[in-house]
Amino acid sequence: MKKDKKAQFYFLAVIVFLTVFLLFISVTNKASYTPVSKLSGEGEKIDIEISYLFDYLSREQIDDANAEEILLNFSNYYIENNGADKEMFFLFGKGGSLKLNSYKNEGTSLFVDPGSGEDEITENGKFEKNYVLSGSFVIMVLDGTKYNFTFYEGENLYYLIKTSYNDQVFVESGGTSSLNEGS
Repeated sequence: MKKDKKAQFYFLAVIVFLTVFLLFISVTNKASYTPVSKLSGEGEKIDIEISYLFDYLSREQIDDANAEEILLNFSNYYIENNGADKEMFFLFGKGGSLKLNSYKNEGTSLFVDPGSGEDEITENGKFEKNYVLSGSFVIMVLDGTKYNFTFYEGENLYYLIKTSYNDQVFVESGGTSSLNEGS
């Protein structure tokens, strides 16, 4: 009988030790968890809203001047409501007329090529810039990475969102082409 009680004691001690150990590991993992990126689907949300916005512009047959104002308000909303930790670049237009509406921090390198040569963007903070599209492609180079955007007939809207987190830089891009891929 004495041996059985000793074995039971060791068995219970091992179970208690394992429980405490697993609880400690679980608490440590949960306490140190951080999300991979603060973006967490921001681009998907914007793409969905762009789809609804383009449906509205088409259904209501909004003229070009009002459509540009609506797209400017749309991009301003995102720029103003996402804080200084996210840099946002919206490029939109119809036909040969383009507008870049952006928020850029110092130290970020940005070039825009609407088909007539690269334009280095030196402005920081919130700004707008107009371009004339030569062809149907615009290249944006953000911190050395090239992003190609195709401008189709009708309204177009593209974006780049840059954020830094844990000494890493994340960039999301999307807009008109991501909407046309599903068609």
